[in-house]
Amino acid sequence: MSSNATGNTRTQSSHAVSDTQDEFKVMGSALTTKKLVIIHPGSKHLRIGRASDVNPHTILHAIARPRRKNGPLHRDPVLIPTVVLSKENKVLVDETYQSMRGTLQSCLRSDGTPRPATSVQQVATSNKQCTPIQGSISKLQLVTKSEVEDYIIGDQVLYAHPMDQFNVHFPFRHGDLNIHSGVGGSLSSVLADLETIWGHCIVNLLEIPKSELKHYRAVLVIPDIYNRLFLKELVSLLLTHLGFGGCFLLQDHVAATFGAGLGAACVVDLGDQKTSVSCVEDALSQRATRIRLDYGGSDITQSFHYLLQRAGFPYKECQPQHPLDGALLTRIKEGYCHLNLDFCGLRDVNFVVERPGVSTLRYHVKVGDELLLAPLGLFNTEVFALTGQDKRGQGQANASGDPEDPHDANYLRETSRRAHKEALENQSASAASMDTAENSTNTGGQGEEDLVVDSLAADAAPDDQPQQQLLYSLDQAILHSIERCSSDEMKRRMYSCILLVGGGAKFEGLSTWLHNRLLLQIPFQFRPEQTEIIVGPKEMDPSMVAWKGAAIMSCLESAQELWIRPAEWKKIGVRLLRERAPFYW
Repeated sequence: MSSNATGNTRTQSSHAVSDTQDEFKVMGSALTTKKLVIIHPGSKHLRIGRASDVNPHTILHAIARPRRKNGPLHRDPVLIPTVVLSKENKVLVDETYQSMRGTLQSCLRSDGTPRPATSVQQVATSNKQCTPIQGSISKLQLVTKSEVEDYIIGDQVLYAHPMDQFNVHFPFRHGDLNIHSGVGGSLSSVLADLETIWGHCIVNLLEIPKSELKHYRAVLVIPDIYNRLFLKELVSLLLTHLGFGGCFLLQDHVAATFGAGLGAACVVDLGDQKTSVSCVEDALSQRATRIRLDYGGSDITQSFHYLLQRAGFPYKECQPQHPLDGALLTRIKEGYCHLNLDFCGLRDVNFVVERPGVSTLRYHVKVGDELLLAPLGLFNTEVFALTGQDKRGQGQANASGDPEDPHDANYLRETSRRAHKEALENQSASAASMDTAENSTNTGGQGEEDLVVDSLAADAAPDDQPQQQLLYSLDQAILHSIERCSSDEMKRRMYSCILLVGGGAKFEGLSTWLHNRLLLQIPFQFRPEQTEIIVGPKEMDPSMVAWKGAAIMSCLESAQELWIRPAEWKKIGVRLLRERAPFYW
């Protein structure tokens, strides 16, 4: 009986393993796309949905929790806050804007006629007589502590009652985990917030019970410049805490090329708080070409508000640090700002100010070249001194060691250095035995040894070295990234195809403006026959291209070997990422 029972158990176990493997093999079929959950977290928005969905659910990537009694208060702002400018910086910002106005005045429209510019005084005079039209009482309601059991998630965070003092957290800032010294800023707290937000969306938006997640698999879209420690924790979050039956990670720039259907491209991701550039070929992001700049749509919004204030903006009570005003300014920017030189003169801008429990106010204002000057900050980054933070370029830094992954790049580099040193010592010893002048031999050997060891220490492959930290404009960042490609042929391919994705790529005329800037700077020997700048491929929203690409890639037959299962992760751990990750670990 016992032998039969053992045999039956083994048979059942082998069947279970076989069934699991078969399930992984058929992941690309149409029937299983509903079992794939694609998660693309950003600094401001979270995009989540099934691979079978046409578009993902998009929500504010934030959580608000009631503050504990007498506990500390922490509120991450919706917009990157401005700083008080020094006299020198204020002069620099104003001079830069004045120079940009001069550039616009010298531009021609598409029909070759001069483009009439608008002045600050002209706009201010037009808005002097503007008075808001009072409407009905707003039906918006603030969310209070009494209505909340534990937390508020998504767009409802904007309506958290200020008197109730909620702690507001955005788990991602500037394209990375939002680790800080305040309350809720530890790694464990940020991961707990992510688990709550993602779990809430899975249950309430995707309507998947948590108990069923073991039958689903997740694809997590990560930044092109990543922190290995954070990735390890995110995989544990998906497999251990949320309970997915499998997952793999995919860099956002690689996902964007899949979404656009491109084999090779220089990908530019214009996010809310960061702009990143890298060159992607054959589904691999070239490490040396990655660069991240800590400015984005939020900085443009603050610049836009600065320009509106100088032009007599009639909504004097506007406070960008207030969540509802920050959201309002973002909507105005997205609806009206552009880089189309054919749109000139004063334009009507209409918006409604709505506050819970009070009458709505409808404004009809005039705005001129401010609509172009705000997004032109991407090419004149001096104006982003308004938001004050260090926005210099960052590359993929060398990874710190992980005790769970002893045979990493650091280990290989150290063992390689020791092997070279030992070989050199043996060579020096043999030379010493043959040379009668032992002292001179030892001196020569020591000098050569120092030379080799130093060169190895400095070698660390160019890809492993952080990029030089400079404040690049958008066009300069693209040129810098492509110049770090490994071959001249790759540089030509990258200059021929530039893909713009992210919410900041929606400004009309941005691709034309960028194209004209690049044509003047591309080195002659790398100049392609045609430079194509792609925005919104296949009529997609640029902010959803990476999510869509991840959904496409997850269904490919070649992607089935990338899946990491919970049992494997528990047994092998982070070393699996070295074997399975579709990028250089």
